[in-house]
Amino acid sequence: MDTNVTGADARNLAMTRRIPAPPAQVFEAWTQPDRIKQWFGPYGMTTPEAEVDLCPGGFHRTLMRDADGKEYPNLMAIDEVAAPHRLVLRVVDDSCGPLVGATGTLNFEAEGEGTRLSVIWRHPTEAMRAAHEEMGFVKGWGETLDKLTAHVLASPTPCPGAAPPAPEHGWLHRLLGEWRYETECSMGPDKPMERATGTERVRSLGGYWVIGASEGEMPGGAMARWTISMGFDPVAKRFRGTFIGSMMPHMFVYDGRLEEDGHTLTLDTEGPAMSGQGMARYRDVVEMRGEDERVLTSQVLGEDGSWTAFMTSVFRRIG
Repeated sequence: MDTNVTGADARNLAMTRRIPAPPAQVFEAWTQPDRIKQWFGPYGMTTPEAEVDLCPGGFHRTLMRDADGKEYPNLMAIDEVAAPHRLVLRVVDDSCGPLVGATGTLNFEAEGEGTRLSVIWRHPTEAMRAAHEEMGFVKGWGETLDKLTAHVLASPTPCPGAAPPAPEHGWLHRLLGEWRYETECSMGPDKPMERATGTERVRSLGGYWVIGASEGEMPGGAMARWTISMGFDPVAKRFRGTFIGSMMPHMFVYDGRLEEDGHTLTLDTEGPAMSGQGMARYRDVVEMRGEDERVLTSQVLGEDGSWTAFMTSVFRRIG
């Protein structure tokens, strides 16, 4: 999940996304009807209609359509415009569900060469906030921001034959930023758990790839560096990636899928067996536990066909 349900105010829901594009470009994607129609809505939704009267007292109207043809009108009043850094929308009727009076504030803050987009929904009552969450705030807004990210990262001059970034590329960009990890690793039966710490920096490469560069301790105390690349193949509809590190000559090649829960990425690979003899099958499971935390669980396939976890790393955002 790329969300933060605020604790200070029980009537608020919030979400943040880091997008490697300038605020003006991201703001335009939210406010230009022709662009809104290209990305707006969760996975599987299209938006055949969009109108925007971009001024205080104006409106922001969309019509979404699902794969079965069911339509979802969405009319909001515009309470505030401060292009390209702030847009405040207010629900004015029940076409969006029981949310009349709720306001959504979108802040487009420059962060390096990109944008930190924060979405804060304020509700008149705690009951409305709970209803909004029950309607699928986390999943719906998370997927919508994935599609927005993919849209703004599309190159105006793509390589011949290259497909534009898919929503799954947008999902991978939830990982952008600076992280600190804490690892626990099993070193074998009847041996104590080993612990290690380090840092990771994840950046975007062309909108199609995210690259994570890590440095820190290995279980046992040795220092190491490693790099992970991760992308999405829109033809095979599979996540692809690699892992290389200073501690070994083997390159791990990932093949993976995003689980139905929308926040768990399962990656399968093959590498040297821990026994030192032959090869073994491994599985890394990446679970997003919020905007600022994710957990990586590494597993190995045993001779009996069962998976055994041998390492868990908790990543917490530091930037």
